[in-house]
Amino acid sequence: MSVILINPPIISSNNHYEALTPPMGIAYLAAYLREQEIDVSVIDAPGEKPQNITYFTDQTYLRGMNLEQVVAAIPEKAKLIGISNLFSVAYPVVSRLCKVIREKLPSVTIVLGGPHPSNYARECLMELPIDFVVHGEGELALEQLYRFAQGEIASSELFGVSFRVDGKIVKIPDKRILDLNTSTLPWPARDLLPMENYIFENEGHQVAQGRWTPIITSRGCPFGCTFCASRKTKFIGRDPMDVVNEIEHCLETYGIREFHFEDDNFTIQRKRVVGICEEIIRRKLNIVWSTPNGIRASVTDKELLALMKKSGCDSIVLAPESGSRRVLDEIVQKGKSHNLDQLCQVAKDASGLGLKVSAYFVLGMPGETTSDIIQTINYACRLAKNGVTEVGFGLFIPLPGTPLWDQVKREEIRDIDFLDYLSISNLGQAQSWSRFISDQELYYLRAYGYKKFFITKTIYNPKTIFITLRNILSENATTKSETRIVSLLKKYRNKRNNRNSWGEHVSSKVFVNFYYLVFYVVPLVFLGRARDK
Repeated sequence: MSVILINPPIISSNNHYEALTPPMGIAYLAAYLREQEIDVSVIDAPGEKPQNITYFTDQTYLRGMNLEQVVAAIPEKAKLIGISNLFSVAYPVVSRLCKVIREKLPSVTIVLGGPHPSNYARECLMELPIDFVVHGEGELALEQLYRFAQGEIASSELFGVSFRVDGKIVKIPDKRILDLNTSTLPWPARDLLPMENYIFENEGHQVAQGRWTPIITSRGCPFGCTFCASRKTKFIGRDPMDVVNEIEHCLETYGIREFHFEDDNFTIQRKRVVGICEEIIRRKLNIVWSTPNGIRASVTDKELLALMKKSGCDSIVLAPESGSRRVLDEIVQKGKSHNLDQLCQVAKDASGLGLKVSAYFVLGMPGETTSDIIQTINYACRLAKNGVTEVGFGLFIPLPGTPLWDQVKREEIRDIDFLDYLSISNLGQAQSWSRFISDQELYYLRAYGYKKFFITKTIYNPKTIFITLRNILSENATTKSETRIVSLLKKYRNKRNNRNSWGEHVSSKVFVNFYYLVFYVVPLVFLGRARDK
């Protein structure tokens, strides 16, 4: 009996930037099952064919192997198929994939896993022709499902899964893995992924200047942000020695020297971070690393930042979420330890040490007002004065399993269509979940925020604009925003040069947006200061 793990193609739309990152969750599952002597293989749709584009709807397309190609790649011996559904926006793709698989393989066991089905299990089982949903961590639960499918154990011995029994949904609580080191979990099976394709495309969550990989050193986040599906989960970190052993293995086996720490919050345990940095330094590993998902400012000071830089850290991400104290306290419930002044100090210290610093915000949350967003924009400009060189004004989307999901469902703020979630990183549109802000107003507020931050950054650090233009024109991006522009330019170029591959999926507005950036926004740097006054 064979287990097949599927990473579905990526859903995208015009002017939308999608990260192309090796699926570490699937790689962990594959490595664990393989260690249990279970035959397992991976079908990585976006990784295998990152340049392949096909329509999904009139306004959206899929990147990677199309659904028919994915199904055709499933071997006849497959008896259990696990499908990853990380993001809610991908649910329509996963739904269609499940139906296509079921039509071709009526007797195969189909299992969904990932954050979305973990918090949307009942709906998945009611709407889709699947057998199980794994919620939470998947390694132990998937092994048990394999044993159950083999007839080795009874359904009463399963855990961490939901399934149907006589028309009713049964949910069995999951078990956390308390030891993430190799004594329990092997390192992710990168050898089962098309790593060279990911390295070549270089479109991850963080910018890389060489051979790179994501790495995960912990699981869980104990904080209570109301928009986050990982909220209030026990933080479990790997031992520093185990982390650095994996780093050294990647360096020696794959020639990888850039590492993107994809933890929910890398610096929660200061002592552990110090241990990782000191061990990297002790072994004299010539690597570069970054924290694309953010760090906790309340436990990060100049001393720790200096040690991080010495060990190879070249950039950090801060996540203020909002510049409005009311939003942080009443809507996000970030907690009093989330201190905006402290974030500014961390930005100043990190910038002074030569680290690149980015900051990310969420706009359009339920209950947010125009005044709140203006405060956020002004705070972003304050960060620019303290050395932050890049911001992301992301848009709020309600995620199943979060308090804000329950709120928007209860208040019926607007209809939920998961494909609409593509607006989160599409600068050509915006979708507001606040009764006090229209979609159009949110669109203009976000554009105003980027303009004001861009102007402020350039006034306080004029050389950055010339560096940005040089990096874009040479396609040598060093920030996420530069990566986004370069990626969109590649899409436009591919559209012109290879219409059979890209067809009319990518609008010529991509080039117009770039033209607007270079020839309109940049001159505003010199006009905006007087206008703002």
